[in-house]
Amino acid sequence: MIASAQDDEPTPPMEIVKYYFVELITNPDRPDLPKVEIDSIQAAHMANMGVMAKRGELMLADPFEGGGGIFILNVKSMEEAKALTDKDPAISAGRLTAKIRPWYTTKGSFSIEKEDN
Repeated sequence: MIASAQDDEPTPPMEIVKYYFVELITNPDRPDLPKVEIDSIQAAHMANMGVMAKRGELMLADPFEGGGGIFILNVKSMEEAKALTDKDPAISAGRLTAKIRPWYTTKGSFSIEKEDN
């Protein structure tokens, strides 16, 4: 058997980090609103995501085909994740509901792909 320098080096321990996975669910009992009001709520929802992203709380947000979507939140606790989620305009207006779960991943493995231009 041939040994290499890699065989002598200890494997660094994996560091696990916790994020909060928020499933945004289209509320089947959402209020029937005029289009202009729905558009206003959606614009406020998008603006809120921008604010959370700038503060480093929102790592990722995307819609699902057919409705709803996800947030991946970088916050310290379930309570903080719930508070951020509850104040989202689409949720507070009853357009969406949310299911929040702690999500664990290896530190450094979660990244956003960047397109080469």
